[in-house]
Amino acid sequence: MKKLLFPFMLLIIVIAGCSTEGDIRIINRTNHSLYFTIEGNDYTLEGSETSNPEMTISVDTGKQVLFYSEAYVEVDLHLEGETFMMKDEFHGPPDWEYYSETTLQVIPKETLNIYCDPTHAGIKLINNFPIDVIDLAYYTNDSDSLISIIQSIASGDSAWSRLRATTEYDSISYSFVIEFDNGYIDDTSYINIDDLTVDEQLRIELE
Repeated sequence: MKKLLFPFMLLIIVIAGCSTEGDIRIINRTNHSLYFTIEGNDYTLEGSETSNPEMTISVDTGKQVLFYSEAYVEVDLHLEGETFMMKDEFHGPPDWEYYSETTLQVIPKETLNIYCDPTHAGIKLINNFPIDVIDLAYYTNDSDSLISIIQSIASGDSAWSRLRATTEYDSISYSFVIEFDNGYIDDTSYINIDDLTVDEQLRIELE
Protein backbone atom coordinates (compact mmCIF):
# COMPACT_ATOMS: atom_id res chain seq x y z
CA MET A 1 0.00 0.00 0.00
CA LYS A 2 2.81 2.40 0.89
CA LYS A 3 4.42 1.82 -2.49
CA LEU A 4 1.32 3.19 -4.19
CA LEU A 5 1.13 6.30 -2.02
CA PHE A 6 3.83 8.36 -3.73
CA PRO A 7 2.60 7.81 -7.33
CA PHE A 8 -0.95 8.54 -6.13
CA MET A 9 0.12 11.83 -4.55
CA LEU A 10 2.06 12.75 -7.68
CA LEU A 11 -1.03 12.14 -9.80
CA ILE A 12 -3.07 14.43 -7.54
CA ILE A 13 -0.45 17.19 -7.94
CA VAL A 14 -0.44 16.84 -11.72
CA ILE A 15 -4.24 16.92 -11.90
CA ALA A 16 -4.40 19.93 -9.55
CA GLY A 17 -2.15 21.79 -11.95
CA CYS A 18 0.41 24.52 -11.61
CA SER A 19 0.28 28.22 -12.26
CA THR A 20 1.57 29.47 -15.59
CA GLU A 21 2.57 32.87 -16.87
CA GLY A 22 2.61 34.71 -20.18
CA ASP A 23 4.79 37.69 -21.05
CA ILE A 24 3.99 41.11 -22.48
CA ARG A 25 7.03 42.76 -24.04
CA ILE A 26 6.82 46.51 -24.78
CA ILE A 27 9.42 47.68 -27.32
CA ASN A 28 9.91 51.46 -27.46
CA ARG A 29 10.96 52.53 -30.96
CA THR A 30 10.45 56.24 -30.25
CA ASN A 31 13.04 58.69 -28.95
CA HIS A 32 10.87 59.59 -25.96
CA SER A 33 9.29 57.99 -22.92
CA LEU A 34 6.36 55.56 -22.91
CA TYR A 35 3.93 55.25 -20.01
CA PHE A 36 1.81 52.15 -19.50
CA THR A 37 -0.31 50.37 -16.91
CA ILE A 38 -0.77 46.59 -16.65
CA GLU A 39 -2.83 44.96 -13.89
CA GLY A 40 -2.88 48.19 -11.88
CA ASN A 41 0.90 48.68 -11.98
CA ASP A 42 2.37 51.77 -13.66
CA TYR A 43 5.57 51.64 -15.71
CA THR A 44 7.79 54.12 -17.56
CA LEU A 45 10.00 53.01 -20.45
CA GLU A 46 12.55 55.56 -21.54
CA GLY A 47 13.18 56.31 -25.20
CA SER A 48 16.49 56.20 -27.00
CA GLU A 49 17.91 57.47 -30.24
CA THR A 50 20.46 54.68 -30.53
CA SER A 51 18.68 51.53 -29.35
CA ASN A 52 15.20 50.08 -28.84
CA PRO A 53 14.51 49.97 -25.10
CA GLU A 54 12.14 47.21 -24.05
CA MET A 55 10.47 45.92 -20.90
CA THR A 56 8.87 42.53 -20.27
CA ILE A 57 6.02 42.10 -17.81
CA SER A 58 4.89 38.62 -16.76
CA VAL A 59 1.20 38.05 -16.02
CA ASP A 60 -0.58 35.11 -14.42
CA THR A 61 -2.41 33.09 -17.06
CA GLY A 62 -4.05 30.65 -14.65
CA LYS A 63 -3.40 27.01 -13.85
CA GLN A 64 -2.34 24.42 -16.36
CA VAL A 65 -3.65 20.94 -15.57
CA LEU A 66 -3.14 17.60 -17.23
CA PHE A 67 -4.45 17.71 -20.83
CA TYR A 68 -5.95 21.23 -20.36
CA SER A 69 -4.97 24.87 -20.01
CA GLU A 70 -6.63 28.17 -20.80
CA ALA A 71 -6.03 29.26 -24.41
CA TYR A 72 -5.42 32.85 -23.27
CA VAL A 73 -6.29 35.40 -20.63
CA GLU A 74 -7.44 38.97 -21.27
CA VAL A 75 -5.31 41.74 -19.80
CA ASP A 76 -6.25 45.42 -19.84
CA LEU A 77 -3.52 47.77 -21.06
CA HIS A 78 -3.17 51.55 -20.90
CA LEU A 79 -0.33 52.65 -23.18
CA GLU A 80 0.77 56.04 -24.48
CA GLY A 81 3.92 58.06 -24.91
CA GLU A 82 5.29 61.54 -25.39
CA THR A 83 5.24 60.99 -29.15
CA PHE A 84 3.18 57.80 -29.32
CA MET A 85 -0.40 56.56 -29.27
CA MET A 86 -1.85 53.27 -30.41
CA LYS A 87 -3.66 53.70 -33.71
CA ASP A 88 -6.28 51.98 -35.79
CA GLU A 89 -4.54 50.84 -38.97
CA PHE A 90 -7.87 50.39 -40.76
CA HIS A 91 -8.43 54.07 -41.49
CA GLY A 92 -4.94 54.93 -42.76
CA PRO A 93 -3.36 58.37 -43.18
CA PRO A 94 -4.30 61.08 -42.68
CA ASP A 95 -7.41 59.80 -40.85
CA TRP A 96 -5.80 57.64 -38.17
CA GLU A 97 -7.90 56.93 -35.10
CA TYR A 98 -5.81 56.97 -31.92
CA TYR A 99 -6.48 55.41 -28.53
CA SER A 100 -4.68 54.63 -25.26
CA GLU A 101 -6.75 51.74 -23.85
CA THR A 102 -6.97 48.19 -25.19
CA THR A 103 -7.34 44.58 -24.08
CA LEU A 104 -4.64 42.02 -24.83
CA GLN A 105 -4.95 38.27 -25.22
CA VAL A 106 -1.95 36.75 -23.43
CA ILE A 107 -1.20 33.09 -24.16
CA PRO A 108 0.40 30.93 -21.43
CA LYS A 109 4.16 30.41 -21.83
CA GLU A 110 4.30 32.76 -24.82
CA THR A 111 5.47 36.35 -25.31
CA LEU A 112 3.26 39.02 -26.84
CA ASN A 113 5.43 41.69 -28.48
CA ILE A 114 4.10 45.24 -28.76
CA TYR A 115 6.18 47.48 -31.03
CA CYS A 116 5.70 51.20 -30.36
CA ASP A 117 6.63 53.34 -33.36
CA PRO A 118 6.21 57.14 -33.10
CA THR A 119 2.92 58.64 -34.25
CA HIS A 120 3.09 62.28 -33.09
CA ALA A 121 5.33 65.25 -32.53
CA GLY A 122 5.43 66.70 -29.03
CA ILE A 123 6.28 69.50 -26.66
CA LYS A 124 7.87 69.41 -23.22
CA LEU A 125 7.94 72.42 -20.90
CA ILE A 126 10.53 72.43 -18.11
CA ASN A 127 9.72 75.14 -15.59
CA ASN A 128 12.84 76.30 -13.79
CA PHE A 129 11.27 79.69 -13.08
CA PRO A 130 10.47 80.51 -9.44
CA ILE A 131 6.89 81.11 -10.65
CA ASP A 132 4.28 78.49 -11.53
CA VAL A 133 2.97 78.18 -15.08
CA ILE A 134 -0.81 78.02 -15.08
CA ASP A 135 -1.37 77.40 -18.79
CA LEU A 136 0.43 76.42 -21.98
CA ALA A 137 -1.61 76.88 -25.15
CA TYR A 138 -1.05 77.12 -28.88
CA TYR A 139 -2.55 78.34 -32.13
CA THR A 140 -1.57 77.31 -35.64
CA ASN A 141 -0.99 78.96 -38.98
CA ASP A 142 -4.45 77.96 -40.18
CA SER A 143 -6.38 78.79 -37.00
CA ASP A 144 -6.15 81.62 -34.47
CA SER A 145 -8.17 79.67 -31.90
CA LEU A 146 -6.11 79.19 -28.75
CA ILE A 147 -5.98 75.54 -27.62
CA SER A 148 -4.88 74.85 -24.04
CA ILE A 149 -2.77 71.69 -23.69
CA ILE A 150 -0.99 71.84 -20.31
CA GLN A 151 -2.15 73.45 -17.07
CA SER A 152 -0.53 73.97 -13.68
CA ILE A 153 3.20 73.33 -14.07
CA ALA A 154 4.74 74.14 -10.71
CA SER A 155 8.16 75.69 -10.37
CA GLY A 156 10.72 72.90 -10.67
CA ASP A 157 8.34 70.56 -12.52
CA SER A 158 7.96 69.61 -16.16
CA ALA A 159 5.08 68.44 -18.34
CA TRP A 160 4.58 67.19 -21.88
CA SER A 161 1.90 66.96 -24.52
CA ARG A 162 1.63 65.28 -27.89
CA LEU A 163 1.11 67.43 -30.98
CA ARG A 164 -0.12 66.68 -34.46
CA ALA A 165 2.99 66.29 -36.60
CA THR A 166 3.75 67.89 -39.92
CA THR A 167 3.42 65.26 -42.66
CA GLU A 168 3.31 65.11 -46.43
CA TYR A 169 -0.45 65.56 -46.11
CA ASP A 170 -0.44 68.47 -43.67
CA SER A 171 2.11 71.19 -42.88
CA ILE A 172 1.62 72.84 -39.48
CA SER A 173 3.19 75.92 -37.89
CA TYR A 174 2.71 76.27 -34.10
CA SER A 175 2.80 79.38 -31.94
CA PHE A 176 2.79 78.91 -28.16
CA VAL A 177 1.43 81.09 -25.37
CA ILE A 178 2.64 80.64 -21.79
CA GLU A 179 0.70 82.13 -18.89
CA PHE A 180 2.29 82.50 -15.46
CA ASP A 181 0.76 82.55 -12.00
CA ASN A 182 1.71 86.21 -11.52
CA GLY A 183 -0.37 87.25 -14.55
CA TYR A 184 2.50 87.58 -17.03
CA ILE A 185 1.84 86.11 -20.49
CA ASP A 186 4.62 85.22 -22.94
CA ASP A 187 3.14 85.09 -26.43
CA THR A 188 6.19 86.09 -28.48
CA SER A 189 9.11 83.79 -27.55
CA TYR A 190 7.88 80.62 -29.26
CA ILE A 191 5.99 81.55 -32.39
CA ASN A 192 5.88 80.12 -35.91
CA ILE A 193 7.53 76.84 -34.98
CA ASP A 194 7.56 75.02 -38.31
CA ASP A 195 7.87 71.40 -39.30
CA LEU A 196 7.59 69.48 -36.05
CA THR A 197 7.72 66.04 -37.63
CA VAL A 198 6.86 62.65 -36.17
CA ASP A 199 8.94 61.86 -33.05
CA GLU A 200 10.31 65.42 -32.85
CA GLN A 201 9.77 67.12 -29.51
CA LEU A 202 10.04 70.86 -28.91
CA ARG A 203 11.67 71.49 -25.50
CA ILE A 204 10.89 74.77 -23.79
CA GLU A 205 13.12 75.26 -20.77
CA LEU A 206 12.23 78.29 -18.65
CA GLU A 207 15.16 79.62 -16.62
